[in-house]
Amino acid sequence: MSEAFDPFNVSDADDLFTATVAPTSAPVSPVKTRVPSFNIKPQYVAQDRAPPIVVLPKMDVKLKLHEEVTSKAVPGMGEDGTVELFVEGKVMAQAESSISKIPPFSLQITSPPSSECDIVYQNCCKVQTERKIQVSKQRSIRCKVDIPQPKAECEVLRYSMTAETKNMPLLVQSKASLKGNVCRVGIQIRSNLSNQGDINDLSISVPIPNTMQESTVKITRGADTGSWDECKRLVTWKIGTLPHGQSVLVSVEAEISHTMAQLVADDDISSTKFNEKIQCPVLIRCSSLSDTLTDFALSASPWMEDPSTLSLQQGQSYRLLLRVPTRK
Repeated sequence: MSEAFDPFNVSDADDLFTATVAPTSAPVSPVKTRVPSFNIKPQYVAQDRAPPIVVLPKMDVKLKLHEEVTSKAVPGMGEDGTVELFVEGKVMAQAESSISKIPPFSLQITSPPSSECDIVYQNCCKVQTERKIQVSKQRSIRCKVDIPQPKAECEVLRYSMTAETKNMPLLVQSKASLKGNVCRVGIQIRSNLSNQGDINDLSISVPIPNTMQESTVKITRGADTGSWDECKRLVTWKIGTLPHGQSVLVSVEAEISHTMAQLVADDDISSTKFNEKIQCPVLIRCSSLSDTLTDFALSASPWMEDPSTLSLQQGQSYRLLLRVPTRK
């Protein structure tokens, strides 16, 4: 083999691996990848700030409405009859608050449609508006009430009125009957089903007229609760509590006087005059801790300029003196 044969041109090289190999093709340029630009700019999102939390003061209000009622029954009571009421009422208020100063509150008053309803406001109660409700013809009064001291009862107002009603808390029937020379008076009382609760402190009194002999007075029904006062000529039954919807029956009898007996025997007295002379009016006293006898209504709400969270409790009560004529 000829020494001129040198296909790799390494004759001058000391070592095959130190020879330079000629490139067989043009050098390849590196590929440049272009990343697209989205033109993103930093953005700052403002966070919504919550409004400050306002904690309203808590307020507990207690309203008590009490009525002192005197009535005179007209004929027909207990048989869809009408009773005339004379009412003296008052409203007491008591308040507590979560802050030292008690916020004022708004008192809404709805009085019955009676022109004779008079209201006297105390210093803590200031009238703001007064109007008449066209539908019911009632008076609607809005007052601002400031309670001076916490936990202390404060008189807000007093009212007086004359009203008529057929919805009495007691249904009363009384009757006097004559058998021979003995006159017997019976009284039956029933608690009205429309009452909110029981009748308390119930007592029944019957004055014995001079046309009946006091020495012959005898309690025939209700002897365990009745007593006879000879000096006052008065028979009284102290019933106490009469449960809702329940009834009680009492009676007393006595001989008529000799003069009256002679008139009856001689038939010299008319039936009308006899009824007038033998009539025994009935006096009934009672009370309730869950009712009133009028439509005088109350409600309370926070005062607009001094907002608060108001909780309301209402109590109502009455004491009644009822006069009932005795029918023969």
